[in-house]
Parts: sequence; C-alpha cells; structure tokens
Amino acid sequence: MNTFKRFEDKDFDGALKKASTFFQVEQDELDVEILDSGSSGIFGLGGRNTIIEAGIKNQNKELVAYLESVVCKMLEFVTDKPDLSISINGNRADVVIDDTENSGLIIGKDGQNIAAFEYLINRIVSRSRPEKIYVQLDAGDYRTRQDEALKHNAKFLAEKVKESGKAQTTKPLSSYHRRLVHVELQDDAEVITRSRGEGRMKRVLIAPNKKSDEQEPQ
Repeated sequence: MNTFKRFEDKDFDGALKKASTFFQVEQDELDVEILDSGSSGIFGLGGRNTIIEAGIKNQNKELVAYLESVVCKMLEFVTDKPDLSISINGNRADVVIDDTENSGLIIGKDGQNIAAFEYLINRIVSRSRPEKIYVQLDAGDYRTRQDEALKHNAKFLAEKVKESGKAQTTKPLSSYHRRLVHVELQDDAEVITRSRGEGRMKRVLIAPNKKSDEQEPQ
C-alpha cells in the first residue's frame, strides 16, 4: 500500500501544501491524518506546528472489483445489484451504497445493520487480502449524519475541557474520524488535540491549551 510520510508547518494548509509538493500531486489526491493540530500560542509566542501524515490515495482497480463482489454478495438478501461507489483512500475503502428504496433496511435501527455488514465484510477482506485495508460502508447519508454527530461531540468535549481544566478523550476512532475531530477543533485556541494509542484503539486527546491561560501583558 502507500508510503506515508510526516509533514509539519505552522498550520494545516501549510503542512498539506508541503505534502502535495513532496508527492507532486494535487491536494485532493492525498490521504491525510492529523497527528497534532498545533497551536498558535498567545501573541505569536509558545505556538506548536501542525503535524500530519500523508500519502497518495491508491485507486486499485483489482481491489475495487474485489470489494464490489464481496459487498454485493453480502447484500444479496437485502437488495438486488446495488449501485456501489468505491474509493480507496490509503488503507481505507469507502463504499457508498446507492439504494434509496432499501437504505433504511441496510442501515437498521441506530445503524446496527450497517455496522454488522461492515464488520463481516472486514473479516472477509482481512482473511482474503494480503494488504491491510479497512472497509467503511455508507447508505442513505448515514455516515454524513454520523460525522455531524461526531463533530457535535467533539465540541461538547472541548467545552468540558475548558470548564473543568481536565483533558478528555474520544472513544476509539478510525483515522478518518480522528481527522474530523482535529479539524473541527483546530481553530479553538483554548484546547489542543493529539492522537493517542495504537491501531484501532487510537483516540483523540482533547486537552487545555495552557498558553491560552496566560494573562495578556499590561
């Protein structure tokens, strides 16, 4: 799969531009994970750079065809020949199921069905493919709603951090969802975010930005 490299700059846009220049591709062709959202500090003092890992998105036709066959086989008792849109982003495969009539059944109550489909598909893929790839399913804009809920929770945790002065952590999140949290809170000068943990247990730590507590000079 792709080679990922680490880049840093004073902000996310700068780090992303460095990655784009290094790999000689457009920015939307990169798969990016934010490791540290950085901090602007106070009056330009005590800031930290934004740190990212980036690699080129891998559009593997053979892998896409394989995933299409697995997903269609898994869904054959729910829908006939679903219209799938599959994109490979680094180690993640995003599979969008376009089936308005059956999207509710695919998703299930509180997302239970789509989570079960996703789990089984990932078990099959992990045993059949040599590369490490994580499959994420979407149907009926379920993931969009889930993303919005995650952003809302990130803001809620940030407010708890500011009120209590104590760090908070998210539940274990995929690299895609960790990035959502980093980006959502990157402009909040009162908190900092960092990825913590290993593998699928990685979380986002949201902590007070101690530099923001320093009093303004008289």
